[in-house]
Amino acid sequence: MTLKLDPGTVCAARGRVIQIDGPDSLTHVRARDMATGNMITVAIAQIEALPTRTSAPEAGTIPEAEWKRCVALAKDLTPLNSRKQVTGSELEKLAKRHGMSVRQLQRVRADFMKDPRTSTLVRKRGGRPLGLNQLDPKVDALIRHAIVKHYMRREKPPKEHVVVRAQSMARRLQLPPPSRKAVLLRLNREIGWASDLAREGGHAARQKWQARTGGLSANKPLDLIQIDHTPADVMVLSDDRLTVLGRPWVTVAIDVATRCVLGMYISMDPPSTVAVSLCIEHAVLPKPENESDPGIWPMYGKPKKILVDNGKDFRSLVLDRGCEEHQIELAWRPVRTPHYGGHIERLIGTLMKIAHLLPGTTFSNIKERGKYDSEGKARLTLDEFRDWMTQKVCRFYHQRRHRALRLPPVIAWERSLSDAAGNIVSPPLIAEPLKFRMDFLPFETRLVRRTGIELNASRYWHEDLAPMLNSDAAVRVRYDPRDPSAVWVRRPDGVLVTAPVIGGRAAGTSCIRTSLDQTTQAELDAEIDMGFKATDDIETGARQATRQARGNSRPGKPLAPTSGSNGSPAALTPPSTPPSRAAIELEEWA
Repeated sequence: MTLKLDPGTVCAARGRVIQIDGPDSLTHVRARDMATGNMITVAIAQIEALPTRTSAPEAGTIPEAEWKRCVALAKDLTPLNSRKQVTGSELEKLAKRHGMSVRQLQRVRADFMKDPRTSTLVRKRGGRPLGLNQLDPKVDALIRHAIVKHYMRREKPPKEHVVVRAQSMARRLQLPPPSRKAVLLRLNREIGWASDLAREGGHAARQKWQARTGGLSANKPLDLIQIDHTPADVMVLSDDRLTVLGRPWVTVAIDVATRCVLGMYISMDPPSTVAVSLCIEHAVLPKPENESDPGIWPMYGKPKKILVDNGKDFRSLVLDRGCEEHQIELAWRPVRTPHYGGHIERLIGTLMKIAHLLPGTTFSNIKERGKYDSEGKARLTLDEFRDWMTQKVCRFYHQRRHRALRLPPVIAWERSLSDAAGNIVSPPLIAEPLKFRMDFLPFETRLVRRTGIELNASRYWHEDLAPMLNSDAAVRVRYDPRDPSAVWVRRPDGVLVTAPVIGGRAAGTSCIRTSLDQTTQAELDAEIDMGFKATDDIETGARQATRQARGNSRPGKPLAPTSGSNGSPAALTPPSTPPSRAAIELEEWA
């Protein structure tokens, strides 16, 4: 759902109801306080839609078949939202295509115009709930097992094979055999990306289910953005500056039309869908950097299309559903077509050349680095590197003339958002930023306990979670890797609860670092190995000495000499020392 900042729009800002009067700058608008009537200047980042009581279901909880129906319907309804009138013949044709009456389509379209999110189109259950399971739970579980084991295979068994196998298994387990209709009903619900991936392989599944673009073209801002990762060509230090953490990873998003850096995420973690999701969040929402440095990064907005690489770090249910929920087309670059990623790769190259100016740079390659001690020269912490990159992006890259555009990216952005009279037309603003973040933040499933929700060695709690205490069902806990001070949980009634940290690592004030560098870990591993060898030698020696002592004490067996030729006690030495237990184990594995 987006919020257009047009004159007359009524919305909220910091708990106050305001009415938009017009733009004041790229980052602020003029507005009237509806309570006092005074004209005020409001930061765009503070504006939200007026709160509502209704909420659509979370995208990740909607069944696959229903979700694909909603995606197709949203694709047809979106172009109609900008039209005041739609002919009856168009409605009849669209209703027939989606298997509903014209009156049903009109009601659905009215709801979608108020809240143009894909989840708004989920059918409201009436009478028997959609997907109601009337089978014995054991039989239902048996059918699902048969589908996974006997249908989702590269040998591509037919559907009837699954029906026969499920009925046969039920009879052998003395359960009521399911009908053919019951098996096929559940099987058809599973047909989609996952089934084609298992039966056809990755290439065929991508050809069928994922979009492929024939070329890059973007005439307006936010029409197309590209996202990719790179390891930064610089070493960074821990917060206490005593340990070299290594090279951080930088995830960036570029707006193809204006060449602006629309979003950026920097961390020590390797590329993942979490980094991509947080980069999208940073790109779409007004930048938090503007709070401490007003106007430094005025770019924001929901893109129409995101083009990414084919790596596994760009593929996840959270990322797919988040983009589909907000009608963002997520596309993958065709295999073996590097020119499709030219814009983002040139941007990354430019940013890394800038990073070569930092102490601790690794340069582009070993030959260029020579004998330069990158680790010894490192000076910046991870937070300092983030701030440094922000300044270089916003006050260097954005301000310099771009060779392809022939003007600086910040000017291209500003001009593209200006009308014929020179007035600024701000991009539509995400009306409820917290809900948008929830669609992209990573999550873990946890139980709500009396001690709180445990996540990453920390505990979180809010009194609004009390009704969920006696439930054995795990809940999705959304978290922000950049800020462990709180997590988010959606209750069964749709209420989103923000649970602050109450204990554990995230609540502590200790400065002790919990991560280990490779050298320290290697030293600890060596000590463990020496300990195993020492204890194995002790056990082997003790076992040999005990065996010899007991053998010498048997009746009729001559005792071993108690002293040497010079009268001194003789040492009890075994004839030969058998290999230790550790040596035997290693030999067996070898």
